[in-house]
Amino acid sequence: MIKTSLSYANEDSFVWYVKYLAMKKHFTSDYDYHKYNGKIRASYEKYRTRNDAYFFEKLSRKDDPEKLMLSNMIVKPNAWIREIIEQEGEDRYIDWQRRIDTLSRSFKSEIAILDDNFQANFTSVNGQHPLLLTWYMQKKISLETITILAHVANIFPYWEKEIVDKIVASDIIRLIRKYKPFLEIDEKKFKDLIRDRFF
Repeated sequence: MIKTSLSYANEDSFVWYVKYLAMKKHFTSDYDYHKYNGKIRASYEKYRTRNDAYFFEKLSRKDDPEKLMLSNMIVKPNAWIREIIEQEGEDRYIDWQRRIDTLSRSFKSEIAILDDNFQANFTSVNGQHPLLLTWYMQKKISLETITILAHVANIFPYWEKEIVDKIVASDIIRLIRKYKPFLEIDEKKFKDLIRDRFF
């Protein structure tokens, strides 16, 4: 057994190890992080032998470990714990937090670039990517904006049926579906912004 790991493999760090596994599973499988409250079967004894326990101990001391993991996994669902803890992970968190802090303002400016015809943004012509997906892939609108719009329009059944390119579209649809429960918003406020812009 690795002595250094044992000093970091405590119950606090184990809690975040479990949540890390659960969130990773949420973004890469059918598992639902919210339904199971971030819990997943994991062995504390096995955890105590891991040589990366140090990173989970470090994670447990962060101000908001859950959001740090989230901000990384929406970019890279298979993110390794070390990557999340180090500068790259911190940068992703800062970028995500900035987007969340200015969400209504960003949403308003991003929907301004969309087609004036609300429906046209979601329509797949001859199986092509709808305008909304194209803008997202070109990074002209954020994950938050496309998530809110797709949710309000309840568009996924139509997209899954109409879009020919199943691979890229499916990955984006899956990410939006998985991200939505984490996105805490005032729905009425965003529906009002949509109404003001398009109707």
